[in-house]
Amino acid sequence: MKVKKLLFSYLCVSALFATFISCSDDDNNPWNDEGTKVELPQQRVFILNQGKDKNNNAGIAFYAPNKDASNPQNNFIANIYQEQNEKALGDTGQDIIEFEDNIYVIVSGSRLLLKLNSAAVEEASLSFDEADGTPRYMTAKDGKIYVTLWSGKVARIDARTMKIEAYAEVNANPEEIVENNGKLYVANSGYGEGTDVSVINLSTFQKEKDIPVVKNPNNILKANNEVYLLSWGIWTNVLGEGYTFQRIKSDDSVEQIAVASKFAEYNGVIYLIYSSWSAGKDMHSFATYNTKTHELSEKSFLKDIPEGLAGSTIYGFNINPKTGEFYLSTSDYVSNGDVYRFKNDGTYLEKFDCGGLNPYKFIFLQ
Repeated sequence: MKVKKLLFSYLCVSALFATFISCSDDDNNPWNDEGTKVELPQQRVFILNQGKDKNNNAGIAFYAPNKDASNPQNNFIANIYQEQNEKALGDTGQDIIEFEDNIYVIVSGSRLLLKLNSAAVEEASLSFDEADGTPRYMTAKDGKIYVTLWSGKVARIDARTMKIEAYAEVNANPEEIVENNGKLYVANSGYGEGTDVSVINLSTFQKEKDIPVVKNPNNILKANNEVYLLSWGIWTNVLGEGYTFQRIKSDDSVEQIAVASKFAEYNGVIYLIYSSWSAGKDMHSFATYNTKTHELSEKSFLKDIPEGLAGSTIYGFNINPKTGEFYLSTSDYVSNGDVYRFKNDGTYLEKFDCGGLNPYKFIFLQ
């Protein structure tokens, strides 16, 4: 009898211990990696390499910022999408976001929206038809993905089922899109001729108004409950005519702030880059804008800029939302691009090959 009791007690303790171990493992790995062929660490950076138009060579690279993959070879994987799914991503990687622990990718030349798990294993896809036009950019809110379509529409898509639920009409060639205070703001480039941002009410999914802005609006983000915009104008450095950084105020009036061609936001500060071509090479200036005080500083936010970055074309710019680290990518349009990583105080950390052509967008899972 004592042996039976001891055995029973041992089994109970063993089961309890196994339960704790299982819970601990789940806590250490919050991601859904079902179907993965490689073991990835918890901190993850995915790089969307755009590829070359009509060459079907877009890809997604994986990078472990802490260099802590169990197999050191997995600290960087040049095309994790192809490795996981045994097929090419498609033609022209346009946008990538993380939403509710999934990765969503727009492959514009292939007219696809892909849903991947957190290890880049494909779970579902949506193909847009010819009437929809080319998909461009997206944002997500409350279980929905909102995709801009060059046909002059925004598609509302159920993130779980990947089915299109409705369309909202905007203006020609919409580009980036952002949600702010229950409304969608859509930059209508008009293929270089557009002059407005459309506002869609999320509750009705109908366009409410168009806000006049500097010609050729493309990039848009929100910070501190306001919307900020980059227009490309006629590709000059003249404020209001060329690359112009703007603030859309709560009354929908628009303030022109500075000349800039790329931006990203972290902790209420918008980091600005302006790139121009001079003496046979790219020239860059760096500035910051505080969205709380509405003050512009022209002091560079980067220190010790490597020569390779200083004279190269800056193709992509993102900020890790947890650490504030800057990721800038460069391209010569014919060979693999490079990624330059900086601390949030501007200190240079490292440079690495991005594994593909035209590194454009970054997302951070952590």
